[in-house]
Amino acid sequence: MISFFITTFLVLIVGMAIFMVVFSQYKKTLREAKNYERGLKMVPMYIHIPPSSDDLESNGRDERDITEEILSQAQVMYNIISSTAVKGFKSKVYGQRHISFEIVAHEGLVYYYAVVPTVLVDVVRQAVAAAYPSARLEEVEEKNIFSQAGKISGTIGGEFTLKKSYVYPIATYQESKRDAARALLNVLSAATRDDGVAIQLLLRPATEGWVKNSIFTANKIKKDKGVKSSGLGGVFNPRNLMEALWKPLEARETKPEDKQLSSLEQGLVEAIEEKTRHSGYEVLIRVVVSSNTAARSQALLSNVIAAFSLFDSTTNNGFKFSIAKDIEELVTAYIFRFFPQSITQNVLNSVELATVFHLPDQHSIPSSQVQRQMAKQVDGPTQVMDEGFLLGYNEFRGTKKQIRLSTNDRRRHTYMIGQTGTGKSGLLENLAFQDMMDGRGFAFIDPHGDSVEKLLGMVPKERVEDVIYFSPGDMENPIGLNLFEFETQDQRDFLIQEAIAMLYRLYDPGHTGIIGPRYEHWFRNASLTIMSDPNGSTFIDIPQVFNDQAFTDEKLKYVTDRTVLDFWNKEMAQTSDANKSEVLGWFVSKFGAFLSNEMMRNILGQTKSGFNLREIMDNKKILLVNLSKGRTGELNSQLLGMIFVMKFQAAAMGRASVPEDEREDFALYVDEFQNFATDSFQTILSEARKYRLNLVLANQFMTQLTDSIREAIIGNIGTVISGRIGVTDAEILQKKFAPTFDAEDLTKLPNFQTISSVMVNGVPSAAFSMSLVPPMGNSNPQLRDALKKLSAAKYGRPRAKVEQEIFARLGAGDAAKKAKLEAIKKAQQQRSGAMVQPSQNAASQSEASTSSFLDEWLIKRQQIALMAAAKPELAQGTVPMVTDSKPEISSQPGDALHIRENGTDDEISIKLR
Repeated sequence: MISFFITTFLVLIVGMAIFMVVFSQYKKTLREAKNYERGLKMVPMYIHIPPSSDDLESNGRDERDITEEILSQAQVMYNIISSTAVKGFKSKVYGQRHISFEIVAHEGLVYYYAVVPTVLVDVVRQAVAAAYPSARLEEVEEKNIFSQAGKISGTIGGEFTLKKSYVYPIATYQESKRDAARALLNVLSAATRDDGVAIQLLLRPATEGWVKNSIFTANKIKKDKGVKSSGLGGVFNPRNLMEALWKPLEARETKPEDKQLSSLEQGLVEAIEEKTRHSGYEVLIRVVVSSNTAARSQALLSNVIAAFSLFDSTTNNGFKFSIAKDIEELVTAYIFRFFPQSITQNVLNSVELATVFHLPDQHSIPSSQVQRQMAKQVDGPTQVMDEGFLLGYNEFRGTKKQIRLSTNDRRRHTYMIGQTGTGKSGLLENLAFQDMMDGRGFAFIDPHGDSVEKLLGMVPKERVEDVIYFSPGDMENPIGLNLFEFETQDQRDFLIQEAIAMLYRLYDPGHTGIIGPRYEHWFRNASLTIMSDPNGSTFIDIPQVFNDQAFTDEKLKYVTDRTVLDFWNKEMAQTSDANKSEVLGWFVSKFGAFLSNEMMRNILGQTKSGFNLREIMDNKKILLVNLSKGRTGELNSQLLGMIFVMKFQAAAMGRASVPEDEREDFALYVDEFQNFATDSFQTILSEARKYRLNLVLANQFMTQLTDSIREAIIGNIGTVISGRIGVTDAEILQKKFAPTFDAEDLTKLPNFQTISSVMVNGVPSAAFSMSLVPPMGNSNPQLRDALKKLSAAKYGRPRAKVEQEIFARLGAGDAAKKAKLEAIKKAQQQRSGAMVQPSQNAASQSEASTSSFLDEWLIKRQQIALMAAAKPELAQGTVPMVTDSKPEISSQPGDALHIRENGTDDEISIKLR
C-alpha cells in the first residue's frame, strides 16, 4: 500500500514536472510570438525638446541644486508610466507591455524618441507632458542609422546589464548631484554624418516580487552584518530556500547579541531600502553603432561604454556591457524592440531611470546638434469655434483644434507682426480669400503687389463683376483717385486735415519744422479755395493757386467763407513779392514729385475718382490695390496708400446716417501698414468698429510705428498675432502675452508659428501658440489677366483724354486772360470806328476813348503780368510788369498815344486816328 502511494506521488511529481516543462516551453513560444506582434504595433514618436525659455533660471543658485531639480522632473514621467501595469492571466502569460526611450545620432544630429505600444500612446503623452509641459510628441518615421558603406561589417553593439543584484542601486543624481547623462550626450554629438548610434532604454513595470526580495536582502545584511551572504537571488536563492525549509525557526531568529552594523553596511541597507520606495521597472539597455568602418564603429562604442561608467557606484551597483556575437540577431532585436520576458534581473527604479534618461536642458546640450523646439506649445481658447474666419491651428499635447474669429469679434480689428517670411502676407491672403468666397466686401492694399496679383486669380466666377483692380502701373488707362472729392462739409474738413497729416508723414515725420504752422495755413486756405469749385478740384491743383492769379480768381468766384477771402484779399495782398517768392518755392516743392510724374499726375489729377469707396463698402465689392514699390516708387506708393486709408475712413464715417445694424461689414487689409499710417491712425482703430470697417493690419517692426499708434495697437486691437520678431519689439510686445510667454519666446518662433491673443465672444483670450494655415486656393493666371483688362475698361479712362482734361483745367487762367484780351481788342476796334465822327465831337470823344482805353489797358497789363509769372516767355515781350505806380500818358506828334511806366523803359504806343 505504501509503495502504491509512493509510486502515485512520484508519477504526480513527474507529471507535474513534465507539465511545467511543456507549459514553460509553450509560454516561451507564445511570448516570442507576442514579442513580434508587439514590436509591429509600436509607434515611434519624436520628442520635441522644450525651448530654452522653459529652462530653470539659476538666479545665483548652486548648480547642483538646479541639476537635481531638473532631473527630478523625469521622475514624474516614470511614475505615471508605472500605472500601465496590468494584472490577470494574460499578463502572467505574455508579460507587461514595454516602452522604449531612445537617443539616436543620425546624420550629425541627435534625436530623442519614445517608441510606444499603440494602446499606451495617450498615457505616454500625458506622462511626458506632466514632466515637461512644453515637450511635444510627434509621430514620425524612424531614422535609419545603418551605414550603407559599412553594412554588417561596420555594425556592432550589445546590451548593458547590472553588475550586481538589482537590489543595489546605481549612482543616481541624488547621490552625485550631477548630470552623468551629459557625457553620454557628448559622445552622440561627436558622431558625424556618416555615423549612426542608437541607445534603446526598454522598460516595463516590474512585478511586486522585486520589492520583497530587496527587503529580504536588506534584512539579511542586518542579520549577518555582511554582504557576502546576501548575494544574488534573495529569497529565490536556493541556499536561502533550503535554509528556510530545514533550519529550525529558533535558529533563524535574530539574536539580540548581534553586533551593530558598520557605516558601510548601514549605508548599503539604506540604499536598498531607499530604492524600494520608488516604482520599479525591468530594464534592458541596448546599443547599436554603425559606421563606414569597423574601427570607427568600435571607437564610438567604446566612448558609449565609457560614458555609462559614470553611472557606477563604488559601493553599490553599476552597468556592465556584453557585446553581441550575432549582429543580425542584435539588429533584429533593435528594429522590433524585443524585450524578452525572461529578462527580470535588471530592475531600476524611477530615480535611477531619471538619471539615465531624461530630456536635456540648455546646460546639458553641448552644441546645436541637439535640436530643441524654438517655441513652446500652449493650449488655446477652450470655447468651441465652429464658425468664423479660420486663422490657424492650436496644437497642444497631441490635440489639434481650429482657431476661428467670429464676425463680431473681427470688428475689434486684427494685427499681425513678424519678420520677413514668418507668414504675415499669407495670413492676410487666406483671410481675404475667405471673404471672397463668402461673398463679403473687402479692400486689400498691398505695397508689394504679389498678394493682390494672387487674389485676383482666385476670384470665383460669381464675383467677377465685383472686382476693382487699381494699379498705378497701368498708365494707358489710369483710374482716377481724387483726394479732394467729398460729399459733406465735415468730410471736406476731415480730408484737408488728413492731407496735412499726410504731408507731415511724407516730408516731416519728426515735426522738425519742414512743414510747420505756416505751411498748414497756406495749404488749408488753398484747399478750401479750390474745393469750393462745384466742378471739382484735385490735390495737384494746389500749386496753381499760388502760381496763377487768373486761376485763383476763377476759384474765388465760388468761395463764400470770409476767412478764406480775407486770406487772399488781405493777408496775401499785403505780402511783399520778395517774401512771396521766397516762401512759394518752399511750399510748391512738396508737390513737384507728383506733378512731374506723369503716372501720379494722371491718377491724382482727375476730378472724379474712378470708383466710389462708399459704394464699394455698401455693395460688398472687392478692391485690390497694387502699390508695388518697384513699379510705383516708394514715395508715390506711400502717398496713394495714405489717400486710400484716409478716404476709407471718411467713407466709413459717412455711414453715421445709416442705422448700425444696417451697415455692411467691410474689411480693409493693409500690409506693411506703417507706410500708410498717419498720427491720426489711432482714431481709425477706435472709431472704425462702430462703422463696421474691420481693419486687418500687418507689419514687420513695432519700432516703425509712432508711440501713439503702438499703444493704440496694444491697447485697442482685439486680435494680436505675433510671428518671430526682434529683441526690441519683443520687449515692447511681451506685456501683451505675459505671463505665459516672455520676450525670448517671441524672438525664437519658427516660420509660420505664432503667439496669439484672439478675441472670443468680445473678450481677449489668454496668449497661446498657433500655427498658420497653409495657402488657400489656387491662382489662375488667365483669369488674373482677364480681370485686369475688365477693371481697366470699367473704371479707367484713356490716357490722352485724362491728360487733355488736366491741362485744360490747369490752363483755365490762361483762358480767362485770352478772353479779356479779346474784349480789349474788340473795344479798340469800336474806338477806331468812332474816329470818323464830326470834329466837333472829336475832343470829347477822344477824352472818353482815352479814359476807356486806359481802364482796359490797366486790366490788360494786370493779366499779362500774371501770365508772365506763369509763363516766363511772356515776360520777354514789350508789356511791362504791373507796379503800384501810375503810368505816364502823353500825346506825341502823329496822333499817337504813348504810355510809359514810371521807373521803367517799357512803353506801349497806340496809333490814334
